[in-house]
Amino acid sequence: MIVLKLISLCLLFISCAKLDILQDDELSLSRQNFTENQLKLEGYYYFNYTNEEDYVRIYFFYKNGIILSGGSSLLSELPELEKSYKDGTFYNHVKSIKFGWGVHQFDGSKIAFEGWYGEKPYRVYRHEGVIINDTTFRTIQSYRIKNGKKTEASSKSETYHFKHFSPKPDSTNSFIE
Repeated sequence: MIVLKLISLCLLFISCAKLDILQDDELSLSRQNFTENQLKLEGYYYFNYTNEEDYVRIYFFYKNGIILSGGSSLLSELPELEKSYKDGTFYNHVKSIKFGWGVHQFDGSKIAFEGWYGEKPYRVYRHEGVIINDTTFRTIQSYRIKNGKKTEASSKSETYHFKHFSPKPDSTNSFIE
């Protein structure tokens, strides 16, 4: 009886893997080197929001087309988070985790970036918006692409501002070619 249950469990797992239920989403944007100057890249972009307390969400954009989520933090804890960026603690934690890595593309005044989020299996979400100036952009929509179709769409607008910061975490990772 136990053997039969184990075989059934194995068959279920194999069929789920074939159905893509346990697979991470694939990025749909390709990595492109950034050669323009629409946005400054010598630091990070942050979005302030309030969820009972003041928080900040951070993204690092790199010239090689990579984007890295710097996470979210209470505004009061931002100096500690920045210290972890500078001393390498943050990068040492994220370099082997797919969560938060992604790619970005710029097209004139348009911006698009996507990355892996959530818990395993990781889901890819794309954010699209407009560049206001070289230190500010606004996302207009975000969504997940599943089987070539937009799902989980949200039209929440978020305005990100540039903060000069150095050194940024390394963009080297094993998830994006």
